[in-house]
Amino acid sequence: MSCSTFINQKFKVEAFKVLGNRIMYLWKYCLILLHLIVAIAARAQGDLYKSDDNIYELSPSNFDKVIQKTNYTSLVKFYAPWCGYCKQLEPAYHKLAKLIHNDGQYAINVASVNCDEDKNKELCAKYKISGFPTLMVFRPPKYDSKKKNKVYSHAVEPYKGERSLKSMYAFVTSRIKNYVKKFANLQSDGLKDWLMEDRENNKVLLLTESKQISPLYKSLAIDFINTLKFGMVNVKSLKDVNNFKIEINDKKIVLPIDQDDKLPILLNFDEKTQEFSRFESEKLTDKVKLSEWLIESNNVQPLEGPLSKKDKKYYSNYRKGIKGKKVVHDEL
Repeated sequence: MSCSTFINQKFKVEAFKVLGNRIMYLWKYCLILLHLIVAIAARAQGDLYKSDDNIYELSPSNFDKVIQKTNYTSLVKFYAPWCGYCKQLEPAYHKLAKLIHNDGQYAINVASVNCDEDKNKELCAKYKISGFPTLMVFRPPKYDSKKKNKVYSHAVEPYKGERSLKSMYAFVTSRIKNYVKKFANLQSDGLKDWLMEDRENNKVLLLTESKQISPLYKSLAIDFINTLKFGMVNVKSLKDVNNFKIEINDKKIVLPIDQDDKLPILLNFDEKTQEFSRFESEKLTDKVKLSEWLIESNNVQPLEGPLSKKDKKYYSNYRKGIKGKKVVHDEL
């Protein structure tokens, strides 16, 4: 090989190295530019859940009002709009919110916080959010009617389960606070004592084949927590019940039930008249209709829920992103 040939080949090798380095540099530059464009585009989108009326898009100005001033359990998604995993979870989170708030009307708030917003960074730091998305469950303490300060100290629990609709739904509904008292049967001494105690509040009694208290029934008990008491009796079959009467203070009170009726059956016990009335529908899946019946039967108002003053004055506006104070299915 001549000296000139060797020099030419060496020059070509060096030229290819320089060209390769430049291509790699350009490739890395393009990747960085692409990530930057994606991030800018994501930030331009703003809050992911602002247009969903079933999800509270929260900030420091309303976080405590929605999460801490309630007897509801809350699920909060801390996220960043540019986060790929956050986007993957978005469809399931929308469905979860609709299932819980719009369809089921459970005592659960579904909320989100955009940690990419400067105004929310302190809030995200307060709850030690280090990755996206982070799902946190806020559970209220036991209700105290004598408590003057209605800002409750909620227990905070991270959700570490699967990010599927089924798993998230099962977890958060299991965290609803329970104020329903269970009784073994209609002739239970405990049931009679319960009906006689706390004469200021009427009683609501559910007869059902189910051994588990449904999220909907728990939610009703929470909505009327300051005005009504809720109980449940597990009944395998009405045909097995020989006597639809309960004896209270030597008085036999007849239940408005027939052996041919179908379970579940929802009853209301009036403490003044010492009589039972019945919700006249076999479908006990509509929380609004059930609430309307309880309001009419007892002349009371719910503390929380879709028919409460609290929801009309504050919560419905918070879900819609309105800052002002403008007043505007799961079977039992």
